[in-house]
Amino acid sequence: MSTSARRGSTSKRNKKTPKSTDSEPMREEEVKVASPPAAEDPKLEAKQKKEEGNKKFKEGYYRQAITLYTEAINLNDEDKTFYTNRASALSKLGEFEKAAADCESAIGLDSKFAKAYQRGSTSYCHIGKLDQALEMLKKGNSVNPYDVTIRKEIQKVKQLIQRKEDIKEAVEQKSYEKAMLILPAYEKFVTKDLETGILKLKTLLGLKRYQTALKEAHQCYQINKIDIRVLHLRGCAMYHTGNSAMALRHFQSVLKSAPDFRESQNMYRMIKKMDRAKSNGTSEFKEGKYEGAIAAWTEALAVDPDNKFFNTAVFSNRASAYMKLKKYEEAVADLDKVVEHDGENLKALLRRATCHTELGNHDGAVRDLEMCNKLDRGNRDIRQRLRKAVVAQKRAARKDYYKILGVTQSATDRELKKAYRKAALKWHPDKNKGSEEEEKIAEEKFKDVNEAYEVLSDENKRRRYDNGEDLDADHGGMHGMDPNMMFNMFFGGGGRRGGFPGRGGGGGGFEFHFG
Repeated sequence: MSTSARRGSTSKRNKKTPKSTDSEPMREEEVKVASPPAAEDPKLEAKQKKEEGNKKFKEGYYRQAITLYTEAINLNDEDKTFYTNRASALSKLGEFEKAAADCESAIGLDSKFAKAYQRGSTSYCHIGKLDQALEMLKKGNSVNPYDVTIRKEIQKVKQLIQRKEDIKEAVEQKSYEKAMLILPAYEKFVTKDLETGILKLKTLLGLKRYQTALKEAHQCYQINKIDIRVLHLRGCAMYHTGNSAMALRHFQSVLKSAPDFRESQNMYRMIKKMDRAKSNGTSEFKEGKYEGAIAAWTEALAVDPDNKFFNTAVFSNRASAYMKLKKYEEAVADLDKVVEHDGENLKALLRRATCHTELGNHDGAVRDLEMCNKLDRGNRDIRQRLRKAVVAQKRAARKDYYKILGVTQSATDRELKKAYRKAALKWHPDKNKGSEEEEKIAEEKFKDVNEAYEVLSDENKRRRYDNGEDLDADHGGMHGMDPNMMFNMFFGGGGRRGGFPGRGGGGGGFEFHFG
C-alpha cells in the first residue's frame, strides 16, 4: 500500500461523529421521536381497578381497597357497583356515613339497584338514622315491589325504631334492668350512634356498673367531645370510679358552656362539700384531735353513701382515729367496709389484724395476717406478726391454766403451790355435794385445777405451754395423771386413791372416779 493510501485510511479512522450540545441541537434527521402509547379505554382500566380492589377487600386490606375503588370511580363514575363496593369497604372500617352516601350515589345511577338500598339502610342503622334507613327501604320497595329481602329489612328497621322507644321509656322511668335487657339486641344493628350511647351510659350508671360506664363514656366522647350530656355523664363515671378531680373538671366544662345545667351544678357542689369535710378531718387528725377528725369524716361519709371509692378512703381514715382512741370495735366496723370494697387493701388488713388482736379475736387476726402475707410475701414484719398471732390463737384455743389457778404468767413456784392448794381444796368432790349437775361441775373444775398445776409446775412443760406448743401429744412425765393421785401426792396422802385429807379412819375416806 502506498504512503498516500495509508494516510487516507488513517484520516478516515480519526474522523469522529459530531455530538449535539445544548447550544447546538441535533439536526432533524438525527432525532428519533418515540410515538405516543395507544390510549387505553378508561372503562376497562376502571374495571381493572375494581378487580384489584375486590382482591384487597377479600384479603382484609379495606383502606387499600377503598383507594382502588376510588380510582375506579374517577375513571368511570357511571358504574353503580364501584360505589356499593366502596360502601362495603367503608362499612368494614366503621365509616357508615360515607358508606350511606355511596349507596345514595349508586341509587342515583340505578333507582332499581336493590343491593344499594339494602347496604345503604344498614349503614344508616349503624349511625342511628333509623328514619332515613326506613325511608330508603320504602323507596326501594316501591321500585322493587317483589324483592323479599327489602321487605324483610323494612320490618327489621321498624322493630329497631320500637326498641329505641322502649329503651328511652325504660331509662326515663329508671327501669335500668329492663333497658339493659333490650339494649344488646338493639346494639347489634345500631353500633355508632351517640344517642344510643347516652342511653346506655345512663343505664350503666343507674345499675352502678361504673367501670363499664367509664368505658362507654370514652366511646361516646370519641363520637362527640363537646356534647354537654356526654361531658356530664363521663364526669359521673369518673366520680364513681375514684377520679373526683377529673370529674370536677368535666362538670366545670359543662357549666362554662351551660351555666344552668342543674345536674352538673349538683355534682360540682357535692364533690366540693365532700372534699372540704375530708380535708377538715385530716387537719383535725394531724393536730391530735381524734374526736374532731371522726366527726368531720362522718360528715364526709354522709354526703354520698354510694361513692364507694371516696368512702373507702374515708372509712380507712376514720378507723385510724378510732384506733388512736382505742375504740377497736368501731375501727373494725369501718375496716370491714374498706376490705369489702377492696379485699387486697394491705393497710386496712394490717390495721384490722391489730384491732382483732386487741379485742382478743385471734382467729380474725390470723386470717387477716395470712392474707397480708400472701399479698406481700417478702415482708419480714408481717411474717413475724403472723407467727405471734398463730401462737396467741393456739393459746386462746386451749385452757388458760394461769386463769384456772388465779395467778399471773410471772407466778413463782411458791405462788403456784399456794394457788393449787386453795383451788384443789375448793373444788374437791368431797366438799361439793349437791345435785348431779353441781357435782359434775365441781368434778370438771377439780380436773382443770390438777391439769393446770401439772403443766405449770413442770419447767419444761410450762415453757412449751407459754410458746403455744401442743402438749396433747406429750404422754411422758405427769401429763394426764389421775387428779386423785396428784391431790394425794401433794397433800401427803401416800398415793392413796380418794380420801379427803384431815379425815381419820384409814380406808374410810370417800372414793371418787373421773371419766
